[in-house]
Amino acid sequence: MKNGTKRNCIFIFLAVFTLISIIAVWPDCGKDHDVGFTSAELKFEEKTEKDSTADSSITTYTFLNEAEETTYAIDRGYAVMEQVKNAEGQVIEERYFDAGGNPVKLYDSYYGVRYEYHDHEVILRYLDLEGDVMSLAAYSTIVRTVDDDGKAVDDYYYDLDMHPIQYTGYFGMHRDYDNNGWNNRITYFDRDGQPVLCSSGYAIKEYKRDADGNITGEFYFDTQGNPAKSSLGEYGQIYERDENGRINQIMYVDTEGNAIANSAGYAILKRTYYRDGTWKTDRYFDKAGNPVSLSKGQYGIKYSGRITLLLNKSGHTLLCVDNILNGFPFMVVVFGCVICLLMLVLPKKWSFLLTCAYVLFILYETLMFRETGDARINFVLFSYAGKFLKEQSIRVGVINNIWLFIPLGTGLYRVFQKKWAMLIPFIMSVAIETTQYITGLGIAEFDDVFGNTLGGWIGILVAYMWVRRNCNEYRGII
Repeated sequence: MKNGTKRNCIFIFLAVFTLISIIAVWPDCGKDHDVGFTSAELKFEEKTEKDSTADSSITTYTFLNEAEETTYAIDRGYAVMEQVKNAEGQVIEERYFDAGGNPVKLYDSYYGVRYEYHDHEVILRYLDLEGDVMSLAAYSTIVRTVDDDGKAVDDYYYDLDMHPIQYTGYFGMHRDYDNNGWNNRITYFDRDGQPVLCSSGYAIKEYKRDADGNITGEFYFDTQGNPAKSSLGEYGQIYERDENGRINQIMYVDTEGNAIANSAGYAILKRTYYRDGTWKTDRYFDKAGNPVSLSKGQYGIKYSGRITLLLNKSGHTLLCVDNILNGFPFMVVVFGCVICLLMLVLPKKWSFLLTCAYVLFILYETLMFRETGDARINFVLFSYAGKFLKEQSIRVGVINNIWLFIPLGTGLYRVFQKKWAMLIPFIMSVAIETTQYITGLGIAEFDDVFGNTLGGWIGILVAYMWVRRNCNEYRGII
């Protein structure tokens, strides 16, 4: 292939890749969480029909507006719930629909649930759009034991092949009940049914309730029943609730119930909600109730669809790079292009300094602002492939991982023009992911290593094209 043709092919590839990146991360229209009717504002109608072809019945629960029209309840996630019941009146399948009768996904996760009953045992399986058993984030099936009163006692988690599976550090859980019949303790179990520390740092969680049974707090204990510190650094939480019963304040406490600062640096979290019940804002305060800032200078965060925005002391959106990138994900591509251009047009000395500064920026973004937690790793390569086209948040994460390292590759080859520059993105990414695993600063993923390395090589390709076309210092890399 002639050099001119090769350069044209590379140029076309880079242009197409940049365009696809912008399209892939372009913000979704999003959902207005305040528009519509809540279940409390609607009439709830129940109708039961006997299935003439089977020993079962179908009960339909429908939300209706004042005009008696089927209406979507924004806080429930559906307009119609359909339950199939057996001869004993037990629910054997449950599905959800919108006002037009179309299936809807509950909790952005599953379309229905199937129940199978045995002696003191209920098996729950989650269903996809076609009604087939599907896998959730970590499991597909729950095997639940119940007592004589029908209350859930034990839950164990399984995959599609009914193999025991670990969910956030445990394989199952056990519930205890007080004299009022309220669940007052949860114990997390390993594969053998022995108490085990979950990923949050404790083995037992005890609930505190008021006279009406509402949970007012929780406290944590280890496998021996001793007070345990959670991964956030507290021994328990005390709640306050709004007029709708939702938790609007969490106070992090020690073993005596006194407020303490957690590992993130705040003692009190105050939360607001959208009308559909999803989180709207979280704001941070010290023990005295004074606003406190966290690692990036934020005093809180606002949830806007799948986007989170940092807030200032007054509760308004903070003017910062993170908010620009979060609110307008395509700006990651724009900034990446600008930085690459600067690295190419600046004198080599200044390109070197800019490259060093960019390395610090990468470390800041991947390590420095994060909170420590439990070691987590994902060895599955291309684990997000099935969700890449469906979920914008996944696309943003993948594209960001690539573009984060493109300027690095550009700067490395612009300065050094050596083949070994191709190793640096890989080595640096492995080092970051290893650090994340050891310190619990994030999830160590093969996907991140692949994306970072690919981005670094694309950046090297950009610099290669520039150097070969505009300089006489080209030394060959391909």
